[in-house]
Amino acid sequence: MRAGENMDKDDKRRLKDVKTGLYMITAICGLVDAVCFLALGGVFAEMMTGNLLLMAFSIGMPGHGDSARYVPAILAFSLGALLGGRLLRGPAKWQERRIGFAVEWLVILAATAVAWRGDPDAHNLAGQAVVTLLSFAMGIQNATVRIHGVPDLATNVMTVTFTAIIADSKAAGGDNKNWTRRVTSVGLFCVSAAVGAFLLRFGTVWPLVLASVVFSLAMIPLLLGEKRLA
Repeated sequence: MRAGENMDKDDKRRLKDVKTGLYMITAICGLVDAVCFLALGGVFAEMMTGNLLLMAFSIGMPGHGDSARYVPAILAFSLGALLGGRLLRGPAKWQERRIGFAVEWLVILAATAVAWRGDPDAHNLAGQAVVTLLSFAMGIQNATVRIHGVPDLATNVMTVTFTAIIADSKAAGGDNKNWTRRVTSVGLFCVSAAVGAFLLRFGTVWPLVLASVVFSLAMIPLLLGEKRLA
């Protein structure tokens, strides 16, 4: 019994480690979207729904924006998701999660370095490089979290999570299970987006610097979660 009890405690600790890291990554998504959408041409790095919808609008209504500007982000995100999907097809699931997050972390650091040196905007090569790198990183993240995430802890695209808060509430006759994870996810995403928008007043690079710092700290709990936790 003691061995089983110790294993239960270890599993709980690992789950807590993964949750802490994923909450921190949620904050990164708001910062990334603030940079790409507000400063680099109205493109999302991690919300492909937004990019696909805006691109469709610009195609259906000629003169209402340039549909081509969304293509690099969509392609980069797709490549990131492809890489993430390939990484998660091996036999050692927890090692794959570690590798996926490590690659994403390095790509975000690279995007921050480009922003630091290149003074990116919506019309120059540095800006396109930052959007492409961040979209690639978010593709990896989405593929990784899809397999190795924690139920009801969303790192981005909050529509489903926001709906669940209301639809599963006691007022709707639900059991309100995991409501703290859902509310925390939505709250972190909104706060980080607001912080990112504020930091843009001082330069495009600063939200990315903060994102790099937060992700670097998130790697500690993410690397401690050694088992696949569904």
